[in-house]
Amino acid sequence: MTMTDEDFATMHSLLAKYHRNLAREATLDVVQHYHADLAQRFADEAAQIPRRTTILERLHEREQQEKQKLALSANDVAGKTPDKSARKATPPLP
Repeated sequence: MTMTDEDFATMHSLLAKYHRNLAREATLDVVQHYHADLAQRFADEAAQIPRRTTILERLHEREQQEKQKLALSANDVAGKTPDKSARKATPPLP
């Protein structure tokens, strides 16, 4: 089973919520800061997942377009025969 980007974003959001709760319940400052920091990182990551997905889709589309352009230009070059009028006449051998 593969996870979708929405699943990853949801998972990160749940982890952020979980660590926020742990931070509230912690009695030591260092533990509160640790869980609060971790919660913020998970929340930030959850927000970035859809953006990264969009960027990757655009990059993939551009890559496909470039491959098509290269294939077309290679076909154009391979399909052309040299122009006979551009050749220089060679003098007859003595």
